[in-house]
Amino acid sequence: MFNILSAKTFDPVGHVQINITPDTNQGEVRRRVNRVATLDGGVVVNDSGFSDGDRTIDLAWVPRDGITDAAVDRMVQLYDRATLATRVGVFDVALDSYIPGTDESTLRLLVISKLSL
Repeated sequence: MFNILSAKTFDPVGHVQINITPDTNQGEVRRRVNRVATLDGGVVVNDSGFSDGDRTIDLAWVPRDGITDAAVDRMVQLYDRATLATRVGVFDVALDSYIPGTDESTLRLLVISKLSL
């Protein structure tokens, strides 16, 4: 399965196709909800609904040829935001952290919003 990360501005080499591993986390689907205990022994629940902006996507891939790692490293150094296309949708993301590895490399992305339906 591939994910595609691309720059939001024109850059002829500002994109990378990442062949993700099963370790990839596409982001937790959760609601903005909390529970507060009350003095009478009950609870109050505040539910502000669902937001894609609560997702954190952790991409993982096996660095085979170094090309993917070099492209991801370049994107993290040059851009604060990017567009990510995944099997669950297209997202506007903030580039958080990149960890290169010999067996597995990872990239953490903070979702700003979902661009697709």
